[in-house]
Amino acid sequence: MADRLDYELTEIELIGDIHSFKQQNESSAGNPGSPLLDQKPEEITTSQQVTPDAQTECILWKPVRLIQRRHGLVLAVLTPCFFSAQSVCIDVLTETIDSFQVVFMSVPIMVFCCFVVLLWTRVHPPSCSDSKHYLWLLVSSLCQTFNTCIFALVLSYLTVGDAVTIAYTAVIQVGLFSWLILKEPMRLFDLFFALLAFAGVIFIARPPFIFGINEDQGASKFNLLGVMLAFSVSCSGALLIIFNRKLSLLGVHSFFCLFFSSLVVFITSGIVCLILNRWKCPNLHEWLIALVAGTVYFFGYVVLFFALKAEKATLVTVIFTMEIVLAFLWQIFLLGILPPWTSYIGASLVLAACIGITLKNKPPSSDDQGTNENDAKVHDPGVSGK
Repeated sequence: MADRLDYELTEIELIGDIHSFKQQNESSAGNPGSPLLDQKPEEITTSQQVTPDAQTECILWKPVRLIQRRHGLVLAVLTPCFFSAQSVCIDVLTETIDSFQVVFMSVPIMVFCCFVVLLWTRVHPPSCSDSKHYLWLLVSSLCQTFNTCIFALVLSYLTVGDAVTIAYTAVIQVGLFSWLILKEPMRLFDLFFALLAFAGVIFIARPPFIFGINEDQGASKFNLLGVMLAFSVSCSGALLIIFNRKLSLLGVHSFFCLFFSSLVVFITSGIVCLILNRWKCPNLHEWLIALVAGTVYFFGYVVLFFALKAEKATLVTVIFTMEIVLAFLWQIFLLGILPPWTSYIGASLVLAACIGITLKNKPPSSDDQGTNENDAKVHDPGVSGK
């Protein structure tokens, strides 16, 4: 009985709701102020159209969205800009200050920045019991010290464009050292690109027994010592790449490797300056240039690190070799030094050899993008001789 009563009450409530709903519809139909009923179809279409301001904003945001999608490519382009700027700063300082003191002045900012990054990211150093890790770190740091200091010394004998170009032959020499040390196979293409790079170095060196003696400039333009030092920088750069491959396999973090190397470079260059007794009191302008040199090198390393995480290593390496072109541009427009025609040919040959060896030896997997945070050590900036 109670269930039947509840059913009848529910039926009455439903009938009441239906009547109220009909009344609301009739009142809405008779109400001329209803926005949805009064709005015509063409007015609805007009309200949905994009205004000129919105179209302009959409056009302006297209490059921003493109940069967001390919930010790794943008970072890869910035990498040679930073490193070539660092080379020019070192070149300017070596005109008035000893090369070892220049290194000693520019490295502390790198040590400080690396230390801050390690604290911020909470990267732990290798355990003290892992003597193998620190042994490879020491060997790599000593190689980095030789590479950095001698490159600064080379700039006292050669122009920045020629020095950077010869130093970049390290990319070619990696195959030779891998064949000698790691017992990797030496292919015919590797030999061809090595000979192409060697021909480029010959054009840059301009030996008198090949190109003759320019009576206006004299035989001193052929600087055998500068070329030999630059070639030793490229050899140390090739060894540095191989050592950093080993550190990458051991799992040493990239920024800890840079911090350790910078610290060793700072201590070693200071000791050499004490032994040679070539100290000079720099002025404020020279201190600022040294500060800029160390800062742009650190930012170049950071940009390279994130570029390798976002883009393919082959693409980043090819773009990275554009430092040769930028070094000549800095030399021409900033320092006002016009290189001879032989330097243009030599730089083109070395650049073609570097790009060719990079594309020839690219990994077989097409998806090598952002796979390892230690890729930055494999493509270490020391390859450019800094």
